[in-house]
Amino acid sequence: MTTEYVIDDRENHLFQVNREVFTSPEVYERERRRIFDRTWLYVGHESELPRRNDFRTRDVGGRSVIFNRDRTGRVRVQLNTCLHRGAALCRHTSGNAKIFTCFYHGWAYRNSGELVNVPANEDYAVSPVDVYKALPSPRTDSYRGFWFVNFSDEGPGLAEWLGTSTYLFDLVTDQSEEGIQVLEGSHQYTLEANWKLLVENSVDGYHAKSVHHTYFEMMLELGQTPPMLGDASTNGVPPAGLGTEFGNGNATLMYPGNGLPLANDHVRSSLAAMRERAVERFGESYATAVFNLARNSVYFPSFVMIDLNFGMILRTIHPLGPARTEVSSWHIAPRGLDEESLRYRVDNALTFWGPAGLATPDDVEALEQAQRGFGARREMAWSDISKGMGKKRPAANDELQMRAWWRQWNRSMTGRELPREVEEFVPFDRAGTRDGHQAESVLPRG
Repeated sequence: MTTEYVIDDRENHLFQVNREVFTSPEVYERERRRIFDRTWLYVGHESELPRRNDFRTRDVGGRSVIFNRDRTGRVRVQLNTCLHRGAALCRHTSGNAKIFTCFYHGWAYRNSGELVNVPANEDYAVSPVDVYKALPSPRTDSYRGFWFVNFSDEGPGLAEWLGTSTYLFDLVTDQSEEGIQVLEGSHQYTLEANWKLLVENSVDGYHAKSVHHTYFEMMLELGQTPPMLGDASTNGVPPAGLGTEFGNGNATLMYPGNGLPLANDHVRSSLAAMRERAVERFGESYATAVFNLARNSVYFPSFVMIDLNFGMILRTIHPLGPARTEVSSWHIAPRGLDEESLRYRVDNALTFWGPAGLATPDDVEALEQAQRGFGARREMAWSDISKGMGKKRPAANDELQMRAWWRQWNRSMTGRELPREVEEFVPFDRAGTRDGHQAESVLPRG
């Protein structure tokens, strides 16, 4: 099937994307209206708001929002713009406040959104407090502490949208009885490339050994076998890993070997104790999925969760134009880690994903080189994303997960739905069963 932007040829196992989608201002504007104005977008995690009246300001879907816990303890997402003349209500990235006051003319709002004070209110024929009442609040929902927002009142709720991909949040959150926490600080950077290139790259196992060869060589010289270079299956996942789609453009790649490179005995024993507690709570199969498989997951359109024992990150990808992207990244960790184990994870995350780490600069360079190459799009109009197409069980370094994302992108942009490539993934429940039977692996049905 061929659409305006995508060739999805099942007979010949060919999948191509028109390079115009990475450069066209018209496509960019259409994406803003048809994707970012209508889809569930990640805002933040509840651990970032530990106390009543805590707040964070974020840019989400082209809008500034206040992500806060109000005076009653309720988590909210509110537009960060004054009802009067549009100035930002909150100019700080984080803090604790019961009242947000616009610095322009002094209109004041409770942190639950109600307009409560207008200077010189008596000069208005009708009080603005009675006219405007409160800040508009977009549709907001959460799953296991991860909060999302949707700027449209139409379409499926969050639970329906995430579907069985909630399994991936479970695998992260269940690493500790206390759940997970977002650590203080973030990485924010821009790249001169289209946002969709980083979405692809975040779940692209094919590029790892070529782009990040310095990391692989370093680990091998230190006597460590990096993930995806091992030779043993784990819980039914082969050494080359597995690509999986969950529906609605949500997809993941997973692979064995989620170990602790260069960790000392204390860190290893600490992780082993966490795993043993998970076995007691959920059974061996589920604990193996939690602790012995690495995962790179994407949630349509632009939220990424990378889950490795030596470091876990959340990433949002925000388009600033056809060829400019802003990235925000947070490090997360299981609650209850001792100081030495937490320091180990932070050091590894910085070493690999930090702005000067062994992965991020390589990825930025690769994507910016691709964007430059799109200058020849009239002569070479299509990008190929066919690797592994036609396989019953695509590997982690195949491109099923990217094709799944692109099919949802095509549906959002054109209204035309392309059928799934593989059967729907049916995960374990947290008791270690699937379809009511004891599970032996994390493979999809079939």
